[in-house]
Amino acid sequence: MQAAPKLPTAGERIEVVDVLRAYSLFGIIITHSVTGFLAGQPPSEDFMLFSPADRLVSTLENLLTFGKFFTIFSFLFGLSFAIQLRNATQKGVGFSGRFTWRLVVLALIALVHSAFFTGDILIVYAILGLLLIPFRKVKTRTLVIIASVLVLNIPGLLLTILLLNAQPSPEQVARNAALQAQFAQAFQHVFELKQSGSFAELAHSNLTIGLLSKAGFMVLSGRLWITFGLFLLGMCAGRLEIFRDTEANRRFFRRLLWPSGVVALATTLVAIVHPTGFQLKTATDVAASFSFTVQQVSLSAFYVAAVTLLYWRQPARGLLPALAPMGRMGLTTYLSQTVFGLVMFYGLGFGLLGKVGVATAVGAAIAFYVVQVLLSQAWMKRFKLGPVEWLWRSLTYFKLQPLSRAAPQSA
Repeated sequence: MQAAPKLPTAGERIEVVDVLRAYSLFGIIITHSVTGFLAGQPPSEDFMLFSPADRLVSTLENLLTFGKFFTIFSFLFGLSFAIQLRNATQKGVGFSGRFTWRLVVLALIALVHSAFFTGDILIVYAILGLLLIPFRKVKTRTLVIIASVLVLNIPGLLLTILLLNAQPSPEQVARNAALQAQFAQAFQHVFELKQSGSFAELAHSNLTIGLLSKAGFMVLSGRLWITFGLFLLGMCAGRLEIFRDTEANRRFFRRLLWPSGVVALATTLVAIVHPTGFQLKTATDVAASFSFTVQQVSLSAFYVAAVTLLYWRQPARGLLPALAPMGRMGLTTYLSQTVFGLVMFYGLGFGLLGKVGVATAVGAAIAFYVVQVLLSQAWMKRFKLGPVEWLWRSLTYFKLQPLSRAAPQSA
């Protein structure tokens, strides 16, 4: 007979959340590696596709990881907000000011990261995270409705339908074609900088055209409001404490597992039959694009439910508990993955961008992830925080935080 779930005491870390964070970082490094950490428009449609194995891995990545692990990572950011808010409330200390400053520090870290890598997501988190503060008093049911509309990209769907029905003039068509040609030229220049440019050239490009391109992508793809919707869902999950190991929460995840899996399977089949991209020219394209959005959400939900239930079955043994230390130092892990990408693919390192296939790139990424797991375990045995987490917390509190596990707790 299975033992009754153990309830965490107040303030105790919920380890399954760390496991989920580490799991999301696995998908993130694979997604970035499929394009050699390019984080931009590739120079050709068959970029890094040199063999059937490359094409297979690329297809599987698009179906199984693209957008899914970003979804989980963003969801967990909102969950962390709810946990921090609850802890501050229980301690009777102020929250809004401290959290705002915490996001300012995160933005500074993000700008440094953006100088190296245009795919940085932290700057978006820092900006959108500020909007969580006024939403913290909104009722949970209302938040779920708002979040669902945003996560399913309903604003983007409506905008796309409007644009699809619009009849552009010949002048507008010519202007759009000229803009596309300019963008293609700019992206080619950025690609060449990443292949062989100096750090000064790369940083200047990343902090100018890179940030502008990111802003355009976030709006045109709907990622901007999708991300905030995921924050809101995470905040609701934190309020409801669904990641505490109780029988009611186990039932919730069991009920989530199979419906989300069925929807994910159906929409995955649609994606195989009708792949989608950014160019939506017909109503069928729009429907396929919406189906892929649903696929990303449902498969992400399936992953979260499956990992949570598997972890709760054996919380002290197996692979999943071994991921928890990485999840505790998720920011350090995320940034060190960029170091891997720069060293392997960019001209600042080995310069393999565009020279190795997708299968090789993903294989190297998985090997590096395994190394990260082992290093995280070794680090967290000796220290309380990851190195970047320690810096972030120290700057947040204007005081050096205890790092060694032998150090006394700060007041």
